[in-house]
Amino acid sequence: MPDAALLPVDAPFPLRRRFRRRILPGLLVFVLMLAVLAAFGGRRLVEGIYLDLAQARAESIAALIQREAPEGWSALIRGHEPPAVVWAGPHAEALRGAFAEALSDGRLARLKVYRPDRTTVFSTDGDEIGAVDDGDALKALVAEGRPQVVDKPDPDGPLYELYVAHRDAGGAVVAVFELYERQVFLDAILLRTLAPAVAVPVGLLAGLVWLLARLVGRAQADIDGRTARLVDLRRRLETFVSRSAVQATRSGGGAAEGRRLVMTLLYSDVRDFSGFAELATPEAVVAFLNHLMSLQVAAVQDHGGDVDKMIGDALLARFDGPGAEARAVAAAEDLLAAVAAAGLPRGVGVGVFTGAVVSGAIGPAERRDYTVIGDAVNVAARLCTLAAAGELVADAATLARAGIDDAAWAPVQAVPVKGRREPVPVRRRQGRVVDSVSTECAPGS
Repeated sequence: MPDAALLPVDAPFPLRRRFRRRILPGLLVFVLMLAVLAAFGGRRLVEGIYLDLAQARAESIAALIQREAPEGWSALIRGHEPPAVVWAGPHAEALRGAFAEALSDGRLARLKVYRPDRTTVFSTDGDEIGAVDDGDALKALVAEGRPQVVDKPDPDGPLYELYVAHRDAGGAVVAVFELYERQVFLDAILLRTLAPAVAVPVGLLAGLVWLLARLVGRAQADIDGRTARLVDLRRRLETFVSRSAVQATRSGGGAAEGRRLVMTLLYSDVRDFSGFAELATPEAVVAFLNHLMSLQVAAVQDHGGDVDKMIGDALLARFDGPGAEARAVAAAEDLLAAVAAAGLPRGVGVGVFTGAVVSGAIGPAERRDYTVIGDAVNVAARLCTLAAAGELVADAATLARAGIDDAAWAPVQAVPVKGRREPVPVRRRQGRVVDSVSTECAPGS
C-alpha cells in the first residue's frame, strides 16, 4: 500500500477553488469599481448638463425681465441703490410681473438673484432681499466664475441649489442666479444616464462569470476524473515496487542514486518449494504464494520494515533507522508464527543479518530496479539456507545490538558462509519444523 504520508500529492489541482478565491473576487471588485466610476462619472456628467440647463434658464429669465422691465432690471443689478429702494420705486410693479411670469412654469421651487457683491436683489422669500449671502458656493462662483451645485435639505424634499452667472456682452459677471430644483428631476436624469452605463457591462460581466464558472466546473470534473484514474494506476503500480522505491521516485533529484547505508536485512525462503511446485497445479502454487506472501508482508510492515522484493518463493525485506535490528528479529518471529498458524503445505526458513549495503536504482534509464546490493544481502540469503522450516538464523552481532539473549536461542555457533573467508557467528531460534531442510535459498529457488 502507498505510504499515507505521501497521499496529499494525490489531490487534483483545485481549479474551481482557486477560481472562486482568486478570479471571482477580482471580477466582483472590477464590477464594483466599474459601478463606482460610472456613478461618479455619470453624476459629474449629469450635473454638468443640469448646470448648462440652469444657465440657459437663467439667461432666459434675465432676457424676459430685461424685456418686460428694462429700467427696473438695470437698477437692480447695476444700480448703486439698495434693492429695497428699487423695489419700492416706480419700476417695482413691472419687476414683480416679470419675475412672476418667469416663475410661472412651476419647475423652479425658489429663485434668488444676486449682485456681484453678493447682495440679494430678488428672492422668492421677500424677507431676504437686501441681505448679503456669505455661502461658500456663491463666493466660489464670484471668485472663480464657475457654476456650482449644492445639496439643500428641505421639509418638502431635498433640493439642489444651482448657482450660475449672468454676464454682459464683455463677459463680466453682472448678476448671479440661484435656482432651486427638486432633486427628483436630477435623480431621474441620473438614473436614465447611469442605468445603461452600468447595467450593460455588469450584465456582460455576469454572463462572462457564469460562462467561466461552467467552463471551470467542467474542467475541474475532468481534472478530478483524470487525477483519480492516475492515482488509481499509480497505487496499483506501487504494489509492484517497494515503499523505498516509491519514496525515492517522489523525492526526485538524486534520491534514486546509490547511497551506502547500514541496515538489517531479512531473507525468507520456502522449504522444498521445488517439490511442492512439481506436485501441485499452477493455480494451487499461485494461491499458496499469495497467501504466504500476504502473511510475510504484513509481519514486515507491522514492524516498520519495507519489502524490497519478492523473488519467486523468496522475500527480501529491509529495516533501517533506530531499533532496526530488534524490529527485524521481531518481524521474523511474527512471520514464522503466522506461517505456522496458517497450516500451509510448506514452511519457510528465515535469515537475518546486519551490514553495509548500497541502496539505489540499478539498471538503464528505460528499465530500473530500486533495490539494495552488497555483501550483507548475500550473507542474509546464506543464513536463510541454514534455517530449517520454521527456524530463524541470525548473526550474533545483530542479536547483541537488539539486546536479545534468552533461552529460546541456541548458543553461538560459527558457521562457514559461501563467499566469506571467515565463519559467521550465528544463533538459531528453534521453531516448528514442518518440512525437511533445504539448502536452496538463492533468488529464484
